[in-house]
Amino acid sequence: MNQAVDITKYGNRSYVRAVHGTQFADMPQYVDYITQAGEDVPWTAAERGTHTPENLALPYEYYLDPKYVPEEIEKIWKKSWQVACREEDIPNIGDRIAYDVGTLSFLIVHSGDNEFKAFWNSCRHRARRLCSDKAESGDMIQCPFHAWSYDLNGKLTWVPRWEEFSQVTPKNYSLRPVQCDKWGGNVFINPDLNAPSLASAMGVMPKHFEDCPQEDRYTAAHIKKKVKINWKSGLEAFLEGYHVLTTHPSGMPIFGSTYTQTDCWDDGQAAVSRLTTPALVPDGWVQGEVTPRLSLELFCNTYGLPLPPEDRGDTVADARAYAAEKTIEFHREHTGVDFTGRSISYLVDMHQWFMFPAFFPWWGEGLSWWYNFTPLGDSPDECIMEIRHLRPIVKGAPPPTRAETVWIDFDEKGRDYPETGQVGYIMDEDMENMEEVHRGMKAADPQAARPVLAAEQEIRIRHFHEAYMRAMGIAI
Repeated sequence: MNQAVDITKYGNRSYVRAVHGTQFADMPQYVDYITQAGEDVPWTAAERGTHTPENLALPYEYYLDPKYVPEEIEKIWKKSWQVACREEDIPNIGDRIAYDVGTLSFLIVHSGDNEFKAFWNSCRHRARRLCSDKAESGDMIQCPFHAWSYDLNGKLTWVPRWEEFSQVTPKNYSLRPVQCDKWGGNVFINPDLNAPSLASAMGVMPKHFEDCPQEDRYTAAHIKKKVKINWKSGLEAFLEGYHVLTTHPSGMPIFGSTYTQTDCWDDGQAAVSRLTTPALVPDGWVQGEVTPRLSLELFCNTYGLPLPPEDRGDTVADARAYAAEKTIEFHREHTGVDFTGRSISYLVDMHQWFMFPAFFPWWGEGLSWWYNFTPLGDSPDECIMEIRHLRPIVKGAPPPTRAETVWIDFDEKGRDYPETGQVGYIMDEDMENMEEVHRGMKAADPQAARPVLAAEQEIRIRHFHEAYMRAMGIAI
């Protein structure tokens, strides 16, 4: 009889003691590994990155010194395409929501049929924010302070006692627009009206997501976690799998971080990268201690799939095949979407993308998440990590009700919020290190206050630093 497997017993750091000195120079990367295993390789994974970033590392002062916060606002957050919300957050005409980043605030409006617009979230009268932290709705946008009113296109339509404002006309005092565009059900803004298009900032990424349409998904969980760390070092923790050994030991029997493949693309406008890690492949650090069968049982336990019968999972190939079969059955039953015919890679593996400055969409069903990092206020010491779990819906069908946003304060744990599910535990593991990284930067010897980055495992951090330096005009 199959017994439920308790993954927490594998969540200790005892693995480390037995593998000190072990190297993986000859271990195949993702595409080579699954090719050797006899699986079909999706073209999306087979198409490798074309960019090798410079080996430059950003000094810690850029994470710690408050003087760089306004410079980042001017050169990055006022100049970059950034995800502000999803269409389902404001599904009806007249719905609107605020998007805050650092000290900036923007108003995103569902202004017409399949049309979204964005404005500076500031009344033209005396600057009262027009939309607060919760979604609002109505056929006009009215300032709660003095009732100055605007239509859904931002045009000034009414001012109480307008005769006292002889200089105020709709032409001169309508809401100030910012660029707004959509991709994959996500609404993006760019405050720079002269900036190139969203497509130019995304590079190759949309092509890779054509068979994983993000617009055919809904938000099954939405988390915003306040973190005592600079936004840059927060997102850097998710640009590499190098930290799995001691941060996520419970995942090592399931995901083979030592087989991870990293890819970067950069044409001077788009800076995007990808990390791909196989599932049901015990990590190289524990491969002698974990059988394919155990890896499969842990995977099924984690993802809520039925445990395998006794004759399944004796090999990595069969463990991956079984997990893919049950993933298809799960979605057929729970989402109504049939993934029959999709590759095992699409169904179970981790394919995590990144778009500068802070957006992490995931391809496939292995981990269908979405991350975003933004500075909080004018402090270099605080940021918000936003997480969405996006589940597929039948194309053309009305999506289920989106999940309410769960706010988690600085000192609270994700695991204390049942809505976060497995993500809460993983997030907590990361937080243990992320905030100590920020403290460690402050404790570093000023004569050696910058990181040293691995050539392959941390190449995406090197790429992020390169793109950041280019945006900020830094020559180091």
